[in-house]
Amino acid sequence: MPLNAILLVLLWGLVAGWLPSLRRGRKQRAVWLIFLPIAIIKTLSLQPIATAIQSALGTNADAVIKHLLAIVAAVSLLRFVAMITGRPPRRYHVVLGLAVAVVLAGLFTVARDGIHSSADDLLAEPRTAPVELAYWLLLEAYLGTVLCTGCLLVWRVSRVSPTNPLRIGMWLMCAGTGLNAVYAAYKSAYLVAHAAGVELPKDVVVAISDTMLPVSGLLIVIGVLVPGWRLARELVGLHLSMRALAPLWRTMRETFPEMILYVSEKLPSADGVVATARLRLYRRLIEIRDGMLELRGYVPADTADKAREFLAARGVHSEHIAEACWIEVALRRKRAGGQPCAGGWQAMPGGADEQEEAKWLAKVSRAHHKSRYPAEFAERHRVSRSSCAHSPAPTP
Repeated sequence: MPLNAILLVLLWGLVAGWLPSLRRGRKQRAVWLIFLPIAIIKTLSLQPIATAIQSALGTNADAVIKHLLAIVAAVSLLRFVAMITGRPPRRYHVVLGLAVAVVLAGLFTVARDGIHSSADDLLAEPRTAPVELAYWLLLEAYLGTVLCTGCLLVWRVSRVSPTNPLRIGMWLMCAGTGLNAVYAAYKSAYLVAHAAGVELPKDVVVAISDTMLPVSGLLIVIGVLVPGWRLARELVGLHLSMRALAPLWRTMRETFPEMILYVSEKLPSADGVVATARLRLYRRLIEIRDGMLELRGYVPADTADKAREFLAARGVHSEHIAEACWIEVALRRKRAGGQPCAGGWQAMPGGADEQEEAKWLAKVSRAHHKSRYPAEFAERHRVSRSSCAHSPAPTP
């Protein structure tokens, strides 16, 4: 089904995307352990993989493995519920999950024809065998109870959520979890009815059963992804800003290597990927500005004005290119061993906040490395020795 394929892609994307958050604490690990087993379950449902498992372990062995993984996800959900409500995870969550798993494994061993998984196979039998019925009722009762617990918690948290994306995501998770619990009740009901000999419209039952589970999974996964959309968009923006600043930053690093702040390999990952990216961008802005402050000592204060006149004579009116022009002149004088220049600079143009500053310096970086005018201006502009003879040297 297309729904199952979409769900499989989203699940593995969520599992992979959650990896950097595992170091942030037990809550993040519990969430990851909810979705990892579900992603494996959906992968095992692929026909080639299911056939290979049955060939190696026996008929319907893939179904039992998927059900045991579902119990792992359920235990992780209970532990997450406990942690998010401020209570320590209970040992009986694990004990109860193990007990259910052991009983299911015993019932599977006793069942003569194995345990069928799909509604189509279950309803194809004249009547559901007592062992198979007991297996499914135990599994669905356990999973349904856990899902109801999770649904109630998500609903309570959604009512006090501080932002609309988070609230919408919680509503979607609540709807998906609730639909999954309804599916557990629905499956138990038609299995009991079939065991009692009630004639059921097989096609309708199968169609509803095959639709409910992937839809509930999609709602849950999309609900998890919705609050992260804003953070993902911010992360992409931070990455693009870093790339745009990279040429100018590398120039400053090569010119003033002592100004580059020490970068620890253990940057604050505990604060999350986005917080780390924000810090890296902030450091890069500081390093570029520090380099520009040092470069000011190598050109007179009127160099920027002369650059504007130079550009205006060519029909160009851009503060970013004018900024790049004096930077190029200063870089050449610094590399040539030129003397510091006299005269004080006024405040340099820039952004009012971090975002505006990043945009401004990104444009300057692009102008310095893409425009032909900085090099032309530096070739034509010569700094006289008289203007650079009586100024203190730049800060070492």
